[in-house]
Amino acid sequence: MMQTPSIYGYTNYRLYLADYYQFRKESKRGYSFRQFSQAAGFSAPNVLKLVMDGQRNISGPSLDKFIQALGLTAGPAEYFRCLVQMNQAEGDAERSALYEKLRKLTPSSRRYELESDAVEYLSHWIYPVLREMALLDGFRDDPYWIQRRLNGRIDLKEIVAALNFLKKKGFIQKRADGHFEVKDDIVITSDEVKSLAIRTFHRRVLEQAMEALEDLSVDQREFGALIFQLPEQCLPELKQKLKSFRKELHQWALEQNQPEQDKAVVQLNLQMFPQTKGSDS
Repeated sequence: MMQTPSIYGYTNYRLYLADYYQFRKESKRGYSFRQFSQAAGFSAPNVLKLVMDGQRNISGPSLDKFIQALGLTAGPAEYFRCLVQMNQAEGDAERSALYEKLRKLTPSSRRYELESDAVEYLSHWIYPVLREMALLDGFRDDPYWIQRRLNGRIDLKEIVAALNFLKKKGFIQKRADGHFEVKDDIVITSDEVKSLAIRTFHRRVLEQAMEALEDLSVDQREFGALIFQLPEQCLPELKQKLKSFRKELHQWALEQNQPEQDKAVVQLNLQMFPQTKGSDS
């Protein structure tokens, strides 16, 4: 017997509604958008269709009606309510807070579906830096040793927590010979979660760059800025050039890494954005 889709693990309420509608269509002959509207108490017959297609959001008064028609109660109802709020939030700070609430509302056996480990990994610069440090010759998983090697502003408690997280979640693993190996890729499949996590990460490294401007001497850092005119249609090409340059630099760095050399973990940030609006704005 088919079971109603569980709301837990969804990061886009429109996808959940589409799956729910498909389930009802397959399990009950003749089920329609009109029947959903009747169950919810809407006068318009196509409310669910409009919301599923992204042509309409779920407003406050309508939210309770959707929960009623979906047959959600208790925890699942609260999860759906939080999910709608997260998807329709205007700022990343609010989205992040609601995502954390979603994580807490999700049963522990289903939290992997929210990809919260990968989101946490991108939430602070210390995680990717420690992951890269673990590959350095002579690396020691000793918080005091790590703190002495870091330039960034961070206290010992944060290092201990980050080290424990990376080990527990498998981002770094200690081999029998005492050396570490790292997880090759950090995968986030949900577009909603991925965009939020990546923007959060960029904010963190920009904040750290501001600190480096004060903390590091000129010979240890390189800051530059360039303002110029460019035809609007050339912006995509400029983006591609920057991406290619970043890949080229990464490949060059990999080729420089030879055994028995002292190495440093380096942060490279590239930002590009138009300072003026288009002529048709």
